[in-house]
Amino acid sequence: MSYQINLGQWNSVFAVPSALVDKHIKLASESQLRVILYLLRHSGDSIEKETLSRALGIAEQEVENALDFWKERGLIAESGGELTPPAPLPADNPAQPTTEKQKPEKHTSVSRAVKPDSAFVAKVMQEDKSLVGLLDEAQSVLGKPLSPGDTATLVMLYSTFGLPCEVLALLINYIASTSSPSIRAVERLGISWSDNGIVTVDAAEAEIERLTASREAWQSVSKLMGVHNIGKPTKAQQDYAYCWTVTWGFNDEMIVEAYERCVNTKGEYNIKYINAILKRWYEKRIFSLDELKKSESAPQKASKTKPSSKGSVFSADGASFDLKKYENQSIFDD
Repeated sequence: MSYQINLGQWNSVFAVPSALVDKHIKLASESQLRVILYLLRHSGDSIEKETLSRALGIAEQEVENALDFWKERGLIAESGGELTPPAPLPADNPAQPTTEKQKPEKHTSVSRAVKPDSAFVAKVMQEDKSLVGLLDEAQSVLGKPLSPGDTATLVMLYSTFGLPCEVLALLINYIASTSSPSIRAVERLGISWSDNGIVTVDAAEAEIERLTASREAWQSVSKLMGVHNIGKPTKAQQDYAYCWTVTWGFNDEMIVEAYERCVNTKGEYNIKYINAILKRWYEKRIFSLDELKKSESAPQKASKTKPSSKGSVFSADGASFDLKKYENQSIFDD
């Protein structure tokens, strides 16, 4: 006679990492739990994103967001297109507990930001009614209805990146004032603000003032130099213009002079070259054409140093620093 214990449905079981329940079950959404449980049940099988979507009855975007959620929390890792358990910590260097408050992780890649699913969005909006007002304002300011993805982006900036509704309202209104307003632009700048600690109304207003001044500075400088962008100006262009006009305080004449010297020497417009010329003048405290003329016409002090070799930035007679030669050096081409 043989005996067998009939466990019924318990005959077929699979393992679930303890961390999933101990650390993440409270934060994970329904879709995220579905995805991880399905993967654990079918471990060893090759599963496409489309298969997960059909099997679980959720959108492919939600599947992708769920996978990113578990990757970020270290429950799974991706290697060579395969999902695997994360690599264990070295035995001789275990993770040490700390009593200090951990700094929030910087989210440096916008394309990898994990957007919440519809269930989480509904839950957060139910808990904080001010989000409803924010969404209404966003639709009004941007001039179009928000898609579910747009709504998820704003909720993500609020819940994941820690931007209060008041700060988000300022952010959206600023983006609406630019030449290319979009939720994608709101997302990029919002993540940048979070990474740089711009999470209060005062900090947001100060940053908007700086960004507006940079934009206006480039509009002025580009007209002086006759530079016309095919698209919108780059951040570097705006930062250079702000530095020249606001930080260093150069007037229009000096900027035009630096531009003309650049073109005469290089044969083309080169913003780094122009910046190097202006930086040198700033260091010499030369802020007008008269001061520049006096500086360049002033007799050079004698130096005991022997004349340098050809191409030196020192004058041929061994005098001190030769500004014009310095401006022509290839150091500006970096």
